[in-house]
Amino acid sequence: MQELLAPGTLARGTNDSYSVVNLIGRGGMGAVYRVHRASDQTIWALKEMRPQGELMPDELVESRQLFEREALLLKSLQHPSLPIVLELFEHEGRPTMVMEFVAGQTLEDRMRDANAPLLKGDALGYGIQLCRVLHYLHTQHPPIIYRDLKPSNIMVTPEGQLKLIDFGVARTHKQGKAKDTIAMGSAGYAPPEQYGRGQTDARSDIYALGATLLHLLTNLPPVPLQTPHAGSLSKLNPSVDARTEAVIIRAMDLSREQRFSSCAEMEQALLACLDSPYVPPAPRPVAVASPPPVTPQPPQTAPPTAKKPAKPVRRPAQQAPPPPPPPQEETTPPCHHCGRVNKPQARFCATCGTPLGGPLAARLIVRSPHRTWELNLSKQPVRVGRRDPRQNHYPEVDLAEHDRGIASRHHATIQRDGDFYTVTDLGSTNGTLLNGSLITPRSPRRLRQGDQIKIGEVEIEFRWS
Repeated sequence: MQELLAPGTLARGTNDSYSVVNLIGRGGMGAVYRVHRASDQTIWALKEMRPQGELMPDELVESRQLFEREALLLKSLQHPSLPIVLELFEHEGRPTMVMEFVAGQTLEDRMRDANAPLLKGDALGYGIQLCRVLHYLHTQHPPIIYRDLKPSNIMVTPEGQLKLIDFGVARTHKQGKAKDTIAMGSAGYAPPEQYGRGQTDARSDIYALGATLLHLLTNLPPVPLQTPHAGSLSKLNPSVDARTEAVIIRAMDLSREQRFSSCAEMEQALLACLDSPYVPPAPRPVAVASPPPVTPQPPQTAPPTAKKPAKPVRRPAQQAPPPPPPPQEETTPPCHHCGRVNKPQARFCATCGTPLGGPLAARLIVRSPHRTWELNLSKQPVRVGRRDPRQNHYPEVDLAEHDRGIASRHHATIQRDGDFYTVTDLGSTNGTLLNGSLITPRSPRRLRQGDQIKIGEVEIEFRWS
């Protein structure tokens, strides 16, 4: 078996060259590497067909066809939830494609790290994104059926944008055909027609989407060819209401005629289950085209022109400038908390940190190895900890997926106390750090602009704005 590409290996494509940085992952039929594009040193992903083990000649031909079809299919599509493919070429005799490097983790990894169901709002947001990208695929000419939707094939970027990452079994829908040529998919997520009982269509992906949402909301993989019944999801996750449960049950009906007719229809049903308006994540821009080579241009010189005789210029009689106005003394009202008179234009008291010049809004900036988000402190108190669906406990700052088990369920609270905000550790197992120092449990500590609260790998910055 041939060795994997070593760091520093240069793969020369049709449009550019790519230097291997490291191996990202390897599956049964291929390997994926992080690479630098030579023209601008941007980061991309290089995927090469590299089967593990020996294949028969006909199997090798079929694998190559699937690989090349995936690359050409993605290259023809453009959607925020689909990775961009730059080019397809051969490297050392193996088909190779260069595609967008998607930072983040798969939904499967996120579920494994959290070891708990997702919040209903997060799962519904992911479901809406998936409805939109699937609807885009289904409305192509001819329609494209993804056929392998599951958490391990869905990446989540730090911005919360979903990306479908494996199109190896996607196919175009063939009008009038009785069934698929090859039955492919993943047990639990595949509908009955994907087991060779008929041709897959848009409603087949709807079944897999319902099964994926079931997995996200229960932290349990779906049982193959088993539609959930009313009450089964809410029993495992009390945050799942009857409307959300009904959407998943309908999507996973074994009879495709009873499912949603399209992903656009299912999206409307999911939107109706949300408690607040849906705000889609902003996708990260990707520099697709290679920068053109820079060629030095000779300096432009203006052609010589005949000089005209200069006309005499009359200058007005100079007048003395008016005297500057006397400086006005800027004053700042004294701090209403400690009485200190601060410098002009000061926003916070230098002695006690109280905001000056009227009330300001407070917010938290939460940073973890997985993502960064902000939270306005409009609700009081703000609970920090790990969710526990069995006790219907869903803190405002939920660290279940971010701190690798350091946070307690009831870890800390942040709340307003008069003109200030305070943080209080609730007797957590691993403690809470404020600006690098461990705070005393159940003893409120006042927060000032820029203070850093740390719990495990998560940092929470306090801001007035």
